[in-house]
Amino acid sequence: MPKVFIVYAHPEPRSFNGALRETAERAFKSLGDEVRVSDLYAMNFDPVARGSDFKDRQGLRLDY
Repeated sequence: MPKVFIVYAHPEPRSFNGALRETAERAFKSLGDEVRVSDLYAMNFDPVARGSDFKDRQGLRLDY
């Protein structure tokens, strides 16, 4: 069984993007695929990387 992972990032679930996510999820499931959705806004994901995110860098240069 194919596995599908959808990464969704929009603050309004009733938006066009939300409708696209729901449509894609339904379509894949109707084919028998296993679907997982990661909703970044629901997880309070912060996309901004900061130097303070790296607590044990021991003077090393930040290199993403």
